[in-house]
Amino acid sequence: MTFGDPLIRPLINDFITLFVAIDPIGTVPILIPLLSKYSAAERKKIILKAAFIATAVLAGFALFGHVLLASMGISFAAFRIAGGIVLFIVGAKLIFEEPNSNLKPVVSEQGHDPAVFPLAMPYLAGPATTLAVMVATQQEQFDPVKLSAKIFILVLVLAVSVLILLSSTRIHKWLGRTGSEVIGRVMGILLAALAAESVVRGIGEAFNIH
Repeated sequence: MTFGDPLIRPLINDFITLFVAIDPIGTVPILIPLLSKYSAAERKKIILKAAFIATAVLAGFALFGHVLLASMGISFAAFRIAGGIVLFIVGAKLIFEEPNSNLKPVVSEQGHDPAVFPLAMPYLAGPATTLAVMVATQQEQFDPVKLSAKIFILVLVLAVSVLILLSSTRIHKWLGRTGSEVIGRVMGILLAALAAESVVRGIGEAFNIH
């Protein structure tokens, strides 16, 4: 099998899309002040717990999200459009927001488990990732093999994200504030492009435009 193989290419596309949606490198400068008061062992435990929670939430959307939409009478086209709009807002914030402007409210929160909020949700399992998972599994709901492959890709992306977050201190020192900011804005541009694609496809599906 090669990267151009019809069976492999969609999985590679899904990996890239999910990685961009999660944006673990962009989370690095947020993670450092968020977990600064914890020891290395505690930081590792928090990151792994957050990854487990995010995996459970996103796998749940992969398995049951489409059933939930159908039960509420929401078409997938409408979900694409709504998700794309939310995604575009997230991408625009990454592009235009001042560096680290969202750190203080998160760091100052007291009485919250940082593994749940904000690390698992919304940073790992946010609207962008949820939409990406739903789109990736739209056609595989009745194909257990393909659905399992998609969930495996999801777990793989989260595993890579965990490795990046566990190395956050070294990555931040290597990239510096400027490097992290540049990568964050590039991810924002890619996210906005994914959002536009989602809206265009949603409109096409809604009006049967091929």
